[in-house]
Amino acid sequence: MSGRGAEFIAIGSELLEPLRLDTNGSYVAGKLGEIGVAVRFRSVVGDRIEDISAVFRTAIGRCDLVVATGGLGPTIDDLTREAVAAVLGLPLEEDASIAAGLRRRFASLALGMPASNLRQAQVIRGAEVIPNRLGSAPGQLLRSGGVTITLLPGVPAEMKSMFEEWLLPRLEGGEGRHVYRALHIAGLGESEVDRRLADVAATAGDVEWTILASLGQVDIQLREAVRAGEAPHGIERLDRAITEVLGLHVISRDEAGLEHEVGRLLLQRGETVAVAESVTGGLVARRLTDVPGSSRYFLGSAVCYSESAKERWAGVARATLDAAGAVSEATVREMASGVRDRLGTNWGLATTGFAGPAAGEDLPPGVVFIGLCGSDGCVAHRLTMPGDRTAVRARAAQAALDTLRRGLIRGGALERDG
Repeated sequence: MSGRGAEFIAIGSELLEPLRLDTNGSYVAGKLGEIGVAVRFRSVVGDRIEDISAVFRTAIGRCDLVVATGGLGPTIDDLTREAVAAVLGLPLEEDASIAAGLRRRFASLALGMPASNLRQAQVIRGAEVIPNRLGSAPGQLLRSGGVTITLLPGVPAEMKSMFEEWLLPRLEGGEGRHVYRALHIAGLGESEVDRRLADVAATAGDVEWTILASLGQVDIQLREAVRAGEAPHGIERLDRAITEVLGLHVISRDEAGLEHEVGRLLLQRGETVAVAESVTGGLVARRLTDVPGSSRYFLGSAVCYSESAKERWAGVARATLDAAGAVSEATVREMASGVRDRLGTNWGLATTGFAGPAAGEDLPPGVVFIGLCGSDGCVAHRLTMPGDRTAVRARAAQAALDTLRRGLIRGGALERDG
């Protein structure tokens, strides 16, 4: 494959809306990188045939490999086959074996097959059919003018299976491969991370370096091109340098989130945790239980949204609520201590605060208190979270998990690195 690289195209009008994100592109970019093929462009296009045609026409003109997902279903808005056929000036022809397979598939499910499903048997003349063992939409592979064009379903599980089992073995890779690493950082903002790592970034050399900010977390993404059989020495060097500068602010790497690191530390120590949540409304518990096997260290939670729930389920004294209020350091300490005692865990973690738009008499929206109790006692701290209600709750959950992580590392101390 020459140096023009690859383009990924995600097809589907839903991907242009705010509630749906394309995740296939990240997967494809990573897999192609492993064989030394750089994805130079990523496009998202809706279901208008003229728009799909325009995107393919551009991609074919600038890349050696085009991988597209979506638009291969049986409905009237599935137009990828038609668009690519038009761009290449080739007809669509019904593949008898695909049509027979579709009929068998529906018969095995005791369903009548709508006539529209035969659209999935339409193959661009000269294309190889990519079998889909998980679904009804086959893929197609064509070569035209030195460009390889691959059409895959948009359903992630189907696409991944077809990509790994059928497409990757047929692709010609580069002389080396791309190695990726993401370092996840908590407790610092994007600009502060950039400031602290300015000298390290200046030594990146051939390693590509990107800083990305999300709610309560900053990611440093590294990419290095290495020859076959070589280790990513540049990434390893930068990882060590970043960790040396940022210390405990580096929470995890690659696919592992903060909840995975907390789980790993709890298992390593043979300890357990319970959670009492107010402002986060169960987000901390949800993230902890997103990790397979978390029942070994997470024993339960209480969403104590009202004062009476804080008393009944987390053991907060009425006198504390009257004197300090539901959103206070004193209350969050007792929430953490109470849930720990009630569930008999090594650690108790708690959150309370004002997510907004309403606030307390003396506290603005975004003020959050986090409490942590262990065998050495209880500690708590106050944070101010920027953003709207959703952002404050997400940042608070992230900060609570990071507080627990630091407590596990330090044996209960809650003070943050400066």
